[in-house]
Amino acid sequence: MVLFILFYILVIPLCILLHEIGHAMGVVLTSKLHAHVYLGNRDDGNNENFRIGRIHFHLIWSFVGFVNWEGELNKRQRVFAMAGGPIMSLFLTLMLGVLAMVVTHNDFQSFFWSICIFNGINFLVTVIPMTYPSWMGAYNGHPSDGLQLLRLLRVK
Repeated sequence: MVLFILFYILVIPLCILLHEIGHAMGVVLTSKLHAHVYLGNRDDGNNENFRIGRIHFHLIWSFVGFVNWEGELNKRQRVFAMAGGPIMSLFLTLMLGVLAMVVTHNDFQSFFWSICIFNGINFLVTVIPMTYPSWMGAYNGHPSDGLQLLRLLRVK
């Protein structure tokens, strides 16, 4: 029961934060721009909490996240920025899947499988090209990472 509560209170927001950090890494590794990582909505109430290098963190407890950057990125840089989040989610899926296979305690094994599955679903939901429907709350009407990548790759 404790692991179940921990999963919803800490793990889901942390996994979303790591996905957004993946986007930010794409920005800072391919450009000289600053990236702003938001856990929670991008609004005036979500102030910067701290920064690490050129990544600025705006964190409130939430199940949604966003990234934006200051300035313009060229096409190649935007591809890295858009792909960074799904790549991070895929990496977490693989890493936690391996960890779940190695751990022998059943409760921890189930916990790691749950995190693995959550990140796998996060990867799929973000990489499939679509505009998010209204039932997805704060993401309503926003294009998925996959749709943004597809649009970007179609432009000459």
